[in-house]
Amino acid sequence: MFKPKMLASAVAAALSSMLVAPLAIADELDDSTVGASADDLEVIVVSGSRTEKALKDVAGSISVISQEDIEKQVVSDMNQLFKYDPSVQVTGQTGKAQNITVRGMGGDRVLMIKDGMRMNEGYGANGLNDIVGRGFIDTDTLKQVEVAKGAASSLYGSDALGGIIVFTTKDASDYLSDDETLAGNLKFGYSDVDNKYSVGGTLATITGDFEHLLNATVRDGEEQQNYVESEDPFDVDSYSILYKAKYNLSDTDNLTLTVDIWEQEAKGDSADGLLAYFRGLEAFGYMVDTENSNTEQTTDSFKLSYHGENTRFYDQLNVNVYSNTSEQIDKEYALLNINAPMFGVVEMRDMFKNSSYKQETVGFLSNATLKINETHTLGYGLDIEKTESKRNEFKLYEVEGTPKPGYPQETDKFPKTETFRTGVFVNDEISLMNGQLTVTPGVRFDTYEMDPNGALKTDGTEFKKFDENHTSFNIGALYQVNDMLNIFAQYGQGFKVPAYDLAYIEHYNQATSTYIYEIVPSEDLDPEESDTYEIGLRGHIGDFVVSAAIYHNEYENFLSTELIASDQVFDDQGSFLYQHDKFQYQNLESVTIDGAELALTYYINNQWSVFANATYQDGENDETGDYITSISPLSGIAGVSFDGENFSTELILNWADRMDKVNEGNAEVAGYGSLDWLINYDITNDVRVNLSITNLTDKEYVRYSNAAGHAADDSFEHLAASGRSFAASINVAF
Repeated sequence: MFKPKMLASAVAAALSSMLVAPLAIADELDDSTVGASADDLEVIVVSGSRTEKALKDVAGSISVISQEDIEKQVVSDMNQLFKYDPSVQVTGQTGKAQNITVRGMGGDRVLMIKDGMRMNEGYGANGLNDIVGRGFIDTDTLKQVEVAKGAASSLYGSDALGGIIVFTTKDASDYLSDDETLAGNLKFGYSDVDNKYSVGGTLATITGDFEHLLNATVRDGEEQQNYVESEDPFDVDSYSILYKAKYNLSDTDNLTLTVDIWEQEAKGDSADGLLAYFRGLEAFGYMVDTENSNTEQTTDSFKLSYHGENTRFYDQLNVNVYSNTSEQIDKEYALLNINAPMFGVVEMRDMFKNSSYKQETVGFLSNATLKINETHTLGYGLDIEKTESKRNEFKLYEVEGTPKPGYPQETDKFPKTETFRTGVFVNDEISLMNGQLTVTPGVRFDTYEMDPNGALKTDGTEFKKFDENHTSFNIGALYQVNDMLNIFAQYGQGFKVPAYDLAYIEHYNQATSTYIYEIVPSEDLDPEESDTYEIGLRGHIGDFVVSAAIYHNEYENFLSTELIASDQVFDDQGSFLYQHDKFQYQNLESVTIDGAELALTYYINNQWSVFANATYQDGENDETGDYITSISPLSGIAGVSFDGENFSTELILNWADRMDKVNEGNAEVAGYGSLDWLINYDITNDVRVNLSITNLTDKEYVRYSNAAGHAADDSFEHLAASGRSFAASINVAF
């Protein structure tokens, strides 16, 4: 059970010791040590207030992954971004559907934003085993990734139930110094965990009042293997193009056009979705002669933005108009050689299955700030967005070019759905006690409409339209203990109207010859709501950098998949034929997730430092006492770092405790410790080599996020993390 008082006492004791310990060596360190570590707290973030603000001045927990982190860790895929942040989990592997869980809350309950634009939602098993993932993006385009933890609907509206992830891409100014008109870099990389080669380049120019940036990356790889390398082989190729054109209207005002295009194709020699039913019928003469699959994922984003400053109505103003389209097309083919005279079937059957998912969002986003006086600074804005989502499946069985009876089949997994969102927000940054205390109350009013366009259920009745209004509040407080240490507290509200795929899904599938599952449409789902309570501190205590938080999150009307019927079917002789389960999405009255996070870095001297962080989570259905499967075990990292003039290195231990907070019948997952080694060397001022060795000791282990919800008797062999692997990149700047 979560005990805030015990944890608070432990944190206080640790802080007390840190207040004293550094004094003995403080005189041995020069200002560069403290200055370098202070840079982490001065990093500018936007997720906490929708305006640029130093991380140290934000009343809430925010994790930041910088461009330098991405380079040093040799990150080449989204699932690697948060490998050293235990509070953020990424499900899925290279070339497959991926999703992100923040403090035990995932699926589409975490809002993902790229350069201010809403990114695509996922589709599938509510964030655990998605068919369509999220985050269609190339990591080489990223300047910074922020994770604002906890409800944030008072700023971002619906879907910010469990947190915000903000991806910010690079600008020309990131490459150009004050006196340069042309700059850029070339990057070459390799990762053996997925046998991936990559080459990319960036060009930044400035001509008069125009700035241009062009980034292009091509990747050629394979599937990401588990420890025993039993994953079906497939090839993964991708390319990314990012272009930005900025026109400086004046010293303060500018217009920017952003074009961001990404495409990935995965080709394999298995068609599991098409052949799952037939896999167990080999003994009856059903043999697979040929099978293959192809998955294409694309996203095309276009944005025109205006930034202005210093008028009577605002100090800063940002206006964005954008279009973002994401699509996934899955194609499977199999040639089934059937010799089953006992069933009257002898034929060569061609089988095709094509599935498509497409989501288009257009939006108008605006936010501004205005300093009223020395005490009050207002923030306000208006958002209008429209999203269209659809999912179609086409299936054809044919023999010698002639379709089998009942084919082709074409179905919509959920009806074409239009979602319209409008929100207006305002907050007030109140400076008190000569700036030592800052209190920021905020409120947002949203209208939300979701229309299935008159689609009918199989019983002939219409699916429900959603037309909701919601008001969300937030209040944060930041107290400056001294120039280097802040204490913060916040309360935030979140809400989410049921996602289109949960509200309108009606699905029947005979997954195998002995198992049928069915998802029955829900009669009436209510919007999910959340309340986040958090206290924490962030800053320096002597030569220690500390960040700590305790949080309590309450979720009402939490959507969950419930088993509503389970039947075993037998033939006339009493022999078992198949199991038929029926599921339905239903609102749970109340779910609670509690947790704590602590991160420490101690600077031994100007070059050496040691660091550690840990996260604890506990989440339950308040009605039944069942655990929430998306929480993580006690886990964290610990390591030592050396940072010289041209050479830096880190040895990092990733660890997790045994996960025993599982429901009856579900598997517990063993704890583990795994070592990583990062090496970074500047050959010259313009040439840098980055090397990452992951799982240095080649340990076999399973991350709980990959095994959550599995039965106790399941084999985890195919879920084990990869063995020892390395990745390298070379960056050449010009």
